[in-house]
Amino acid sequence: MGIAIRSLDLSSNPPELLVRTSSGFTQFTGAPHAGGYRFLGVPQGEFYLKRGSSFVVTDERHVEVGQNFRGREDTVFSSAFDAEMAVNLTNVAPWEDPDGSFLGSRLQLVSGQLDFVAETYLWSATTPGMTHLNGYGLAYNLSNTFPTFDGLKQDGLYVNQFSSFQGAQLPTGAPLVGETISRSLELPFFDFDPGISSVFTLSGAMQSVPSESFSLEWRMGSYPAQALAIHPNATARAPSFTISPAPHSPASSSVGYAGEVLNFTLPAGANFTLTDQLAYGNPYPASWQMVGSAHYPFSLSETAPGASRARTRSGAIASWDTLDNLVASPIEPKLTPAGALAIDGIAATTQRQVSNSSPIITWTPPVTGAPNAYRVLLNRYNVSNASLWIQNQFYLPGTASELRLPAGVLAPGAVYALTVTAIDSPNSDVTREPFTVVEQLPLHMADTLSSFFTTP
Repeated sequence: MGIAIRSLDLSSNPPELLVRTSSGFTQFTGAPHAGGYRFLGVPQGEFYLKRGSSFVVTDERHVEVGQNFRGREDTVFSSAFDAEMAVNLTNVAPWEDPDGSFLGSRLQLVSGQLDFVAETYLWSATTPGMTHLNGYGLAYNLSNTFPTFDGLKQDGLYVNQFSSFQGAQLPTGAPLVGETISRSLELPFFDFDPGISSVFTLSGAMQSVPSESFSLEWRMGSYPAQALAIHPNATARAPSFTISPAPHSPASSSVGYAGEVLNFTLPAGANFTLTDQLAYGNPYPASWQMVGSAHYPFSLSETAPGASRARTRSGAIASWDTLDNLVASPIEPKLTPAGALAIDGIAATTQRQVSNSSPIITWTPPVTGAPNAYRVLLNRYNVSNASLWIQNQFYLPGTASELRLPAGVLAPGAVYALTVTAIDSPNSDVTREPFTVVEQLPLHMADTLSSFFTTP
């Protein structure tokens, strides 16, 4: 496995370039050039480069708009996200059903060759203590649609069983409870075409996996107070810690999602220091880098204008790094949320109607940390079915403190909400390679949420 570079066809949806002026924006038209796109006559200084629904605010004369993807570059994907599976697995670790704080056992499928991580749902009944799974179920790919496996191209699969573990006693009196890989089966290279075959077969004897230990000190005392910075009505939720593999990723980066080897969740609003020595099961080769993440979430519940029920939105303060680096020192917020979020000079934390179609969004830098990038998500809300989706995303340098939305971005008579994310990714440059900024390690992110707002 290695890195394959493919040219990006921009002809069907060519990039656009906008230069901000005192009264609005001037648009420049580009043309294909040397495998990319070139815009002539653009003055020196900052401009907006639009690709698809994403904008990059930059003053660079060369911007790489490509993205990185995990898996074999010639993978053929089907239109389906799931496939029926036939399961005949022996030597399973004694099966656990969910019981109180115990999470229970589950199977996760991970490919090292393809962009494939699947959760499984067993239709056959399971009983506590059973060590043989025999029946049918469903495998659902979390990262893409279901791919075609080609044995001649060495496409294989790990079948991982997760089991519960207990750690140190928490201040609540209950023990830390999480899950890690207890058994695994590496299937030999095989063929499976979801467009032809109807059943995905998992068969063999599960094996015990090597165990690797690490020490952790997570200082959570200062996280809950950041709720006010995220939004005055935000509430601290349940923090979580995860270790995930990053197969074939370049050094100090994590490309794509390849499942996890350990995760645990702590009580909502946890404000104590967690100190523990834990272990995780690792069935993967030594070349697969392990990435740790400490994620402290917050939620905001609001009823949007015209809606009949509240809609919950989420923000977080989170850190990612190689596991060794992440736990080498106490984990605590390295970056806090941007402050004073406003739209046209009016606080964005109360609901209102904006006065024009090209408003200016402003914020102040975080109190803690020094971001080198910001990401602004423009989320659109559908009152009729309570759905919320990302309409546009904007990437800006860490020196930015405002963003003017180009005319035409906001639809008339619509409901929106903003998420402004401060990003500290010292090994990335958002002005040159914006779409890889969240892949570089270490990475620290902190969100600020607006209230819903409407357009005239």
